Amino acid sequence: MRFGKDSHGGDLCAKYDFSVNISPLGMSEKVREACLCALDRSDRYPDPHCTRLREALAEKEGVRAENVLAGNGAAELIYAYAAVHAGEGAAVLAPTFSEYGNAVAAYGGQVRYLLGLHSVKESALRGVRTLFVCAPNNPDGYLFTRTEIFKLREMCQRTGVEFFVDGCFFDFTQSPGYTLSELLEGGGVYVLQAFTKSYALAGVRLGYLLGEAEKLAEISKKMQPWNVSAVAQAAGIAAAKDSQYLIRLRETVAKEREFLKSGLCAAGYQPRPSSANFLLFEGEEDLAARLRECGFAIRVCEDFVGLTAENGKKFYRIGVRTHEENQKFLSALARIVRCP
Repeated sequence: MRFGKDSHGGDLCAKYDFSVNISPLGMSEKVREACLCALDRSDRYPDPHCTRLREALAEKEGVRAENVLAGNGAAELIYAYAAVHAGEGAAVLAPTFSEYGNAVAAYGGQVRYLLGLHSVKESALRGVRTLFVCAPNNPDGYLFTRTEIFKLREMCQRTGVEFFVDGCFFDFTQSPGYTLSELLEGGGVYVLQAFTKSYALAGVRLGYLLGEAEKLAEISKKMQPWNVSAVAQAAGIAAAKDSQYLIRLRETVAKEREFLKSGLCAAGYQPRPSSANFLLFEGEEDLAARLRECGFAIRVCEDFVGLTAENGKKFYRIGVRTHEENQKFLSALARIVRCP
Protein backbone atom coordinates (compact mmCIF):
# COMPACT_ATOMS: atom_id res chain seq x y z
CA MET A 1 0.00 0.00 0.00
CA ARG A 2 0.93 3.65 -0.19
CA PHE A 3 0.34 6.55 2.15
CA GLY A 4 -0.80 9.91 0.85
CA LYS A 5 -2.73 10.92 -2.23
CA ASP A 6 -2.42 8.78 -5.35
CA SER A 7 -2.15 10.71 -8.62
CA HIS A 8 -3.48 7.93 -10.83
CA GLY A 9 -7.10 7.53 -11.84
CA GLY A 10 -9.68 5.72 -9.75
CA ASP A 11 -12.44 7.20 -7.61
CA LEU A 12 -14.14 4.60 -5.45
CA CYS A 13 -16.78 7.09 -4.30
CA ALA A 14 -17.90 8.32 -7.73
CA LYS A 15 -21.14 6.94 -9.14
CA TYR A 16 -19.62 6.87 -12.61
CA ASP A 17 -15.84 6.50 -12.78
CA PHE A 18 -14.48 7.70 -16.12
CA SER A 19 -11.05 8.38 -14.60
CA VAL A 20 -9.87 4.79 -15.16
CA ASN A 21 -9.30 2.91 -18.40
CA ILE A 22 -10.87 -0.47 -17.69
CA SER A 23 -12.78 -2.70 -20.11
CA PRO A 24 -16.42 -1.55 -20.26
CA LEU A 25 -17.46 -5.20 -20.63
CA GLY A 26 -16.32 -6.04 -17.11
CA MET A 27 -14.83 -9.38 -16.16
CA SER A 28 -15.73 -12.19 -18.56
CA GLU A 29 -17.81 -15.06 -17.22
CA LYS A 30 -15.03 -17.53 -18.02
CA VAL A 31 -12.58 -15.52 -15.94
CA ARG A 32 -15.08 -15.07 -13.12
CA GLU A 33 -15.67 -18.83 -12.96
CA ALA A 34 -11.93 -19.50 -12.93
CA CYS A 35 -11.48 -17.05 -10.03
CA LEU A 36 -14.23 -18.71 -8.01
CA CYS A 37 -12.76 -22.17 -8.58
CA ALA A 38 -9.33 -20.92 -7.50
CA LEU A 39 -10.78 -19.68 -4.22
CA ASP A 40 -11.52 -23.29 -3.26
CA ARG A 41 -7.77 -23.96 -3.39
CA SER A 42 -6.67 -20.80 -1.63
CA ASP A 43 -5.42 -22.70 1.40
CA ARG A 44 -2.43 -23.68 -0.75
CA TYR A 45 0.46 -21.51 -1.95
CA PRO A 46 0.30 -20.45 -5.59
CA ASP A 47 2.75 -21.86 -8.11
CA PRO A 48 5.85 -19.63 -7.64
CA HIS A 49 6.89 -20.27 -11.26
CA CYS A 50 3.44 -19.53 -12.76
CA THR A 51 4.00 -22.51 -15.07
CA ARG A 52 0.52 -22.93 -16.55
CA LEU A 53 -0.05 -19.18 -16.66
CA ARG A 54 3.16 -18.54 -18.59
CA GLU A 55 2.28 -21.29 -21.06
CA ALA A 56 -1.13 -19.72 -21.68
CA LEU A 57 0.34 -16.22 -22.04
CA ALA A 58 3.04 -17.51 -24.37
CA GLU A 59 0.42 -19.07 -26.63
CA LYS A 60 -1.58 -15.82 -26.67
CA GLU A 61 1.44 -13.69 -27.59
CA GLY A 62 3.19 -16.14 -29.94
CA VAL A 63 6.36 -16.58 -27.87
CA ARG A 64 7.93 -19.31 -25.72
CA ALA A 65 7.00 -19.67 -22.05
CA GLU A 66 10.62 -18.92 -21.10
CA ASN A 67 10.16 -15.47 -22.64
CA VAL A 68 7.32 -14.58 -20.25
CA LEU A 69 7.69 -13.20 -16.71
CA ALA A 70 4.45 -12.84 -14.73
CA GLY A 71 3.98 -10.17 -12.08
CA ASN A 72 1.54 -8.67 -9.62
CA GLY A 73 0.35 -6.07 -12.13
CA ALA A 74 2.42 -4.13 -14.66
CA ALA A 75 3.73 -1.72 -12.03
CA GLU A 76 5.61 -4.45 -10.16
CA LEU A 77 7.43 -5.39 -13.35
CA ILE A 78 8.37 -1.79 -14.11
CA TYR A 79 9.90 -1.39 -10.65
CA ALA A 80 11.63 -4.79 -10.78
CA TYR A 81 13.20 -3.80 -14.11
CA ALA A 82 14.35 -0.50 -12.61
CA ALA A 83 15.81 -2.35 -9.62
CA VAL A 84 18.01 -4.46 -11.92
CA HIS A 85 19.28 -1.23 -13.51
CA ALA A 86 19.62 0.74 -10.26
CA GLY A 87 21.62 3.93 -10.71
CA GLU A 88 21.41 3.81 -14.50
CA GLY A 89 19.75 6.56 -16.48
CA ALA A 90 16.71 6.22 -18.72
CA ALA A 91 14.98 8.23 -21.41
CA VAL A 92 11.19 8.46 -21.40
CA LEU A 93 9.17 9.50 -24.45
CA ALA A 94 6.76 12.00 -22.92
CA PRO A 95 4.06 12.88 -22.07
CA THR A 96 3.28 9.40 -20.82
CA PHE A 97 2.61 7.17 -17.79
CA SER A 98 4.54 8.53 -14.81
CA GLU A 99 5.65 5.24 -13.26
CA TYR A 100 8.54 4.66 -15.69
CA GLY A 101 10.28 7.79 -14.46
CA ASN A 102 9.19 7.22 -10.87
CA ALA A 103 10.66 3.71 -10.86
CA VAL A 104 13.98 4.77 -12.36
CA ALA A 105 14.27 7.66 -9.88
CA ALA A 106 13.34 5.39 -6.96
CA TYR A 107 16.43 3.30 -7.71
CA GLY A 108 18.77 6.25 -8.11
CA GLY A 109 18.70 6.69 -11.88
CA GLN A 110 18.47 9.96 -13.77
CA VAL A 111 15.42 10.42 -16.00
CA ARG A 112 15.62 12.25 -19.33
CA TYR A 113 12.21 13.21 -20.73
CA LEU A 114 12.03 13.44 -24.51
CA LEU A 115 9.05 15.55 -25.51
CA GLY A 116 7.56 14.21 -28.72
CA LEU A 117 8.63 11.52 -31.16
CA HIS A 118 10.77 13.99 -33.14
CA SER A 119 13.05 14.43 -30.11
CA VAL A 120 14.11 10.75 -30.00
CA LYS A 121 17.50 10.81 -31.70
CA GLU A 122 20.70 8.86 -31.16
CA SER A 123 22.26 11.91 -29.53
CA ALA A 124 19.39 12.05 -27.02
CA LEU A 125 20.04 8.44 -25.99
CA ARG A 126 23.69 8.91 -25.06
CA GLY A 127 24.37 7.98 -21.47
CA VAL A 128 21.08 6.20 -20.84
CA ARG A 129 20.42 2.51 -20.38
CA THR A 130 16.76 2.34 -21.41
CA LEU A 131 14.21 4.07 -23.62
CA PHE A 132 10.65 3.77 -22.31
CA VAL A 133 7.71 4.18 -24.70
CA CYS A 134 4.00 3.36 -24.44
CA ALA A 135 1.95 1.89 -27.32
CA PRO A 136 -0.81 3.00 -27.43
CA ASN A 137 0.34 5.90 -25.35
CA ASN A 138 -1.24 6.98 -22.08
CA PRO A 139 -2.81 9.58 -21.83
CA ASP A 140 -3.52 10.40 -25.50
CA GLY A 141 -4.01 6.95 -27.07
CA TYR A 142 -1.48 7.51 -29.85
CA LEU A 143 -0.32 4.28 -31.50
CA PHE A 144 3.00 4.22 -33.32
CA THR A 145 2.94 3.19 -36.95
CA ARG A 146 4.94 0.12 -37.86
CA THR A 147 7.63 2.32 -39.38
CA GLU A 148 7.86 4.54 -36.30
CA ILE A 149 8.17 1.83 -33.67
CA PHE A 150 10.59 -0.32 -35.65
CA LYS A 151 12.73 2.74 -36.30
CA LEU A 152 12.85 3.35 -32.54
CA ARG A 153 13.78 -0.28 -31.91
CA GLU A 154 16.55 -0.21 -34.49
CA MET A 155 17.90 3.05 -33.05
CA CYS A 156 18.08 1.47 -29.61
CA GLN A 157 19.76 -1.67 -30.94
CA ARG A 158 22.38 0.41 -32.79
CA THR A 159 23.21 2.45 -29.70
CA GLY A 160 23.09 -0.39 -27.16
CA VAL A 161 20.06 1.07 -25.37
CA GLU A 162 17.38 -1.30 -24.09
CA PHE A 163 13.94 -0.70 -25.59
CA PHE A 164 11.07 -1.00 -23.09
CA VAL A 165 7.62 -0.93 -24.71
CA ASP A 166 4.51 -0.68 -22.53
CA GLY A 167 1.76 -2.44 -24.47
CA CYS A 168 -0.83 -2.56 -21.70
CA PHE A 169 -3.44 -0.98 -23.99
CA PHE A 170 -2.40 -2.90 -27.11
CA ASP A 171 -5.26 -5.41 -26.79
CA PHE A 172 -7.73 -2.57 -27.41
CA THR A 173 -6.31 -1.74 -30.85
CA GLN A 174 -7.74 -2.80 -34.19
CA SER A 175 -5.37 -3.66 -37.04
CA PRO A 176 -2.26 -2.13 -35.40
CA GLY A 177 0.04 -3.23 -38.23
CA TYR A 178 2.40 -5.27 -36.04
CA THR A 179 2.37 -7.72 -33.14
CA LEU A 180 4.06 -7.37 -29.78
CA SER A 181 6.12 -10.50 -30.38
CA GLU A 182 7.60 -8.96 -33.56
CA LEU A 183 9.13 -6.19 -31.48
CA LEU A 184 11.28 -8.69 -29.57
CA GLU A 185 13.33 -9.62 -32.64
CA GLY A 186 16.99 -8.72 -32.45
CA GLY A 187 17.22 -8.63 -28.64
CA GLY A 188 17.46 -5.83 -26.12
CA VAL A 189 13.68 -5.37 -26.12
CA TYR A 190 11.09 -5.76 -23.36
CA VAL A 191 7.35 -5.64 -23.94
CA LEU A 192 5.04 -5.05 -20.98
CA GLN A 193 1.46 -6.32 -20.95
CA ALA A 194 -1.30 -6.61 -18.37
CA PHE A 195 -4.85 -7.88 -18.05
CA THR A 196 -5.67 -5.01 -15.68
CA LYS A 197 -7.30 -2.96 -18.44
CA SER A 198 -8.32 -5.31 -21.22
CA TYR A 199 -9.87 -8.04 -19.06
CA ALA A 200 -11.01 -5.79 -16.19
CA LEU A 201 -8.69 -7.38 -13.62
CA ALA A 202 -7.54 -4.19 -11.89
CA GLY A 203 -8.39 -5.56 -8.45
CA VAL A 204 -6.88 -8.98 -9.14
CA ARG A 205 -3.49 -7.61 -10.31
CA LEU A 206 -1.84 -9.44 -13.19
CA GLY A 207 0.83 -8.23 -15.59
CA TYR A 208 3.57 -9.86 -17.62
CA LEU A 209 6.81 -8.94 -19.32
CA LEU A 210 8.07 -10.39 -22.61
CA GLY A 211 11.80 -10.53 -23.29
CA GLU A 212 14.94 -12.64 -23.42
CA ALA A 213 14.83 -15.54 -20.97
CA GLU A 214 18.17 -14.78 -19.29
CA LYS A 215 17.30 -11.14 -18.71
CA LEU A 216 13.85 -11.98 -17.38
CA ALA A 217 15.48 -14.37 -14.93
CA GLU A 218 17.58 -11.50 -13.58
CA ILE A 219 14.52 -9.29 -13.18
CA SER A 220 12.66 -12.07 -11.37
CA LYS A 221 15.33 -12.01 -8.64
CA LYS A 222 14.09 -8.54 -7.65
CA MET A 223 10.53 -9.79 -7.14
CA GLN A 224 8.95 -11.39 -4.09
CA PRO A 225 8.14 -15.12 -4.04
CA TRP A 226 4.49 -16.09 -4.57
CA ASN A 227 3.83 -12.61 -5.95
CA VAL A 228 1.08 -13.80 -8.32
CA SER A 229 -1.83 -15.22 -6.35
CA ALA A 230 -3.62 -18.44 -7.23
CA VAL A 231 -6.70 -16.41 -8.14
CA ALA A 232 -4.68 -14.14 -10.44
CA GLN A 233 -3.03 -17.10 -12.13
CA ALA A 234 -6.37 -18.81 -12.73
CA ALA A 235 -7.84 -15.57 -14.06
CA GLY A 236 -4.91 -15.08 -16.42
CA ILE A 237 -5.10 -18.60 -17.82
CA ALA A 238 -8.81 -18.21 -18.53
CA ALA A 239 -8.40 -14.71 -19.98
CA ALA A 240 -5.54 -15.72 -22.29
CA LYS A 241 -7.76 -18.41 -23.81
CA ASP A 242 -10.86 -16.20 -24.15
CA SER A 243 -10.19 -14.70 -27.59
CA GLN A 244 -13.89 -14.05 -28.25
CA TYR A 245 -13.94 -11.60 -25.35
CA LEU A 246 -11.17 -9.54 -26.99
CA ILE A 247 -13.02 -9.46 -30.31
CA ARG A 248 -16.15 -8.16 -28.60
CA LEU A 249 -14.09 -5.71 -26.54
CA ARG A 250 -12.40 -4.14 -29.57
CA GLU A 251 -15.70 -3.74 -31.40
CA THR A 252 -17.38 -2.17 -28.37
CA VAL A 253 -14.53 0.22 -27.61
CA ALA A 254 -14.21 1.38 -31.22
CA LYS A 255 -17.95 2.10 -31.44
CA GLU A 256 -18.25 3.80 -28.05
CA ARG A 257 -15.04 5.78 -28.45
CA GLU A 258 -16.46 7.32 -31.61
CA PHE A 259 -19.73 8.03 -29.80
CA LEU A 260 -17.88 9.84 -27.00
CA LYS A 261 -15.67 11.69 -29.47
CA SER A 262 -18.69 12.99 -31.37
CA GLY A 263 -20.35 14.07 -28.13
CA LEU A 264 -17.23 15.90 -26.94
CA CYS A 265 -16.94 17.70 -30.28
CA ALA A 266 -20.60 18.69 -30.13
CA ALA A 267 -19.96 20.17 -26.68
CA GLY A 268 -17.11 22.28 -28.05
CA TYR A 269 -14.11 20.13 -27.09
CA GLN A 270 -11.43 18.66 -29.35
CA PRO A 271 -10.33 15.19 -28.24
CA ARG A 272 -7.04 13.83 -29.53
CA PRO A 273 -7.18 10.90 -31.98
CA SER A 274 -6.95 7.66 -29.98
CA SER A 275 -6.43 3.95 -30.66
CA ALA A 276 -7.07 3.00 -27.03
CA ASN A 277 -10.05 2.93 -24.67
CA PHE A 278 -9.78 6.57 -23.59
CA LEU A 279 -9.80 10.11 -24.95
CA LEU A 280 -7.69 13.15 -24.01
CA PHE A 281 -9.01 16.70 -24.32
CA GLU A 282 -8.59 20.21 -22.94
CA GLY A 283 -11.33 21.76 -20.85
CA GLU A 284 -12.11 24.47 -18.34
CA GLU A 285 -10.16 24.44 -15.07
CA ASP A 286 -13.26 23.62 -13.02
CA LEU A 287 -14.66 20.96 -15.37
CA ALA A 288 -13.61 17.97 -13.25
CA ALA A 289 -15.09 19.51 -10.11
CA ARG A 290 -18.39 20.32 -11.82
CA LEU A 291 -18.67 16.83 -13.28
CA ARG A 292 -17.84 15.34 -9.88
CA GLU A 293 -20.84 17.21 -8.44
CA CYS A 294 -22.94 15.31 -10.99
CA GLY A 295 -21.43 11.97 -9.92
CA PHE A 296 -18.80 11.63 -12.67
CA ALA A 297 -15.07 11.26 -12.02
CA ILE A 298 -12.61 12.09 -14.82
CA ARG A 299 -8.82 12.01 -14.83
CA VAL A 300 -7.12 15.38 -14.33
CA CYS A 301 -3.83 15.07 -16.24
CA GLU A 302 -1.64 17.41 -14.22
CA ASP A 303 1.12 14.88 -13.46
CA PHE A 304 2.11 14.09 -17.04
CA VAL A 305 5.48 15.67 -17.84
CA GLY A 306 5.29 17.68 -21.06
CA LEU A 307 1.50 17.95 -21.18
CA THR A 308 0.76 21.66 -20.84
CA ALA A 309 -2.71 23.13 -21.32
CA GLU A 310 -3.61 26.66 -22.36
CA ASN A 311 -4.10 29.32 -19.70
CA GLY A 312 -7.33 28.77 -17.80
CA LYS A 313 -7.60 25.15 -18.97
CA LYS A 314 -6.51 21.65 -17.99
CA PHE A 315 -6.07 18.38 -19.82
CA TYR A 316 -8.54 15.62 -18.98
CA ARG A 317 -8.75 11.96 -19.87
CA ILE A 318 -11.94 9.93 -19.93
CA GLY A 319 -12.27 6.18 -20.24
CA VAL A 320 -14.66 4.54 -22.69
CA ARG A 321 -17.52 3.03 -20.68
CA THR A 322 -20.79 1.29 -21.57
CA HIS A 323 -23.17 3.02 -23.96
CA GLU A 324 -25.57 3.86 -21.14
CA GLU A 325 -22.81 5.37 -19.02
CA ASN A 326 -21.42 7.28 -22.00
CA GLN A 327 -24.86 8.73 -22.74
CA LYS A 328 -25.24 9.89 -19.14
CA PHE A 329 -21.78 11.43 -19.17
CA LEU A 330 -22.42 13.40 -22.37
CA SER A 331 -25.79 14.56 -21.02
CA ALA A 332 -24.15 15.85 -17.84
CA LEU A 333 -21.42 17.53 -19.89
CA ALA A 334 -24.01 19.21 -22.11
CA ARG A 335 -25.81 20.60 -19.04
CA ILE A 336 -22.55 22.02 -17.71
CA VAL A 337 -21.70 23.63 -21.06
CA ARG A 338 -25.17 25.24 -21.24
CA CYS A 339 -24.76 26.70 -17.73
CA PRO A 340 -21.17 27.98 -17.50
